[in-house]
Amino acid sequence: MSELINKQNHRNFRWQLLATVSALSLTLAVSAHASESDKPTVWIELGGQLERITGLEDPFLPPFALQSPTPRPFLESSPAEAQKPSIYSYGAEGALSFRPHGSDWVFTAAIRYGRSNNNKDIHQQSMTTEVFQRHFNTRLLGRYATLREPLFADYNVRNSESHAILDFQAGRDIGIGGFKSNVGFGVRSVDFVSRSHIGMIARPDITFYSSIYKFGNPAHPRYLDVFGKIHTDYMASADSSRSFRGLGPSVSWNGDVAMIGNEDGALTVDWGINASLLFGRQKAQGAHGTSARLYHGSATGTPAPGVSTVYNHPPRIHDHSRSVVVPNVGVLAGFSFRYPNAKVSFGYRADMFFGAMDMGIDQRDVKDRTFHGPFASVSIGLGG
Repeated sequence: MSELINKQNHRNFRWQLLATVSALSLTLAVSAHASESDKPTVWIELGGQLERITGLEDPFLPPFALQSPTPRPFLESSPAEAQKPSIYSYGAEGALSFRPHGSDWVFTAAIRYGRSNNNKDIHQQSMTTEVFQRHFNTRLLGRYATLREPLFADYNVRNSESHAILDFQAGRDIGIGGFKSNVGFGVRSVDFVSRSHIGMIARPDITFYSSIYKFGNPAHPRYLDVFGKIHTDYMASADSSRSFRGLGPSVSWNGDVAMIGNEDGALTVDWGINASLLFGRQKAQGAHGTSARLYHGSATGTPAPGVSTVYNHPPRIHDHSRSVVVPNVGVLAGFSFRYPNAKVSFGYRADMFFGAMDMGIDQRDVKDRTFHGPFASVSIGLGG
């Protein structure tokens, strides 16, 4: 249910974003046509994006969560399924560009920020029942005893992710064939952070039993049916924090082709590619622990119920940190409504960071971190 709500929120966010940008485009179009000044020297760009994330962390699965066949409390939502973080993030972006008068050079500072949160509290329960026929002095009677006990699984899950990408570049306009493009060189800085918490309490199975209890005078003993149950309650918890922070050289190549219009207003098809090599620190910190308690006793109260500890593993801490080099490649495709001092853009973008995150539990498990999805932005030109 929570995943459906998250998807609906993402759709609403996308439509709100597009509606807002479309309204702004009309306003900017009017102001752009009213201005006949020279080309702006400063451009301010603001926008937003909805991105899908890949390379998420491994689930925490203690032995009781891997039983086969799958216990009834795990059928609706398994421990692995319950821990899945959101695969979508939303965020904002901005850029400031400066082009000196009469120059083919452009100096740009840009930032992109995104985040996602996913919180779940899940309770799953099923009732198990078994019927035993009663005895009297080892002889069957017509009466029956019905034993009932709930089986359950409780999950408490908290996941969060954030990423920030900062670019500083100096680019130069170049002409190739019938279209213009810009080649830029600079520095890219990234900051990726993922955090998670999982708590589990489960009673996946139970065993009922029936036996005859002998008591009273040994010469003339009496017999009593004893109906009992044995079950194990499991508890587990895990917390983790993972990050990558890196900095390195970057290069980009962006361009556009006018499809309709002229210098006063045009519809263009935009494209772009970028690459960088990031030197930084990759960290993975956390702790996890599990315990199990065996409950056994009689449904009639004789003998008295008992509790014993099967195992109790206190939190085991893991702390991995190392220096890494992360290659980054990105692509962009979209279209823009361009005016002399305004621009409205829509498109789809992907950025791939290879081997950026350590998402393992007890052992290092390096994964690529990729962001891809639609974006929209509005740019305003100042000066002239």
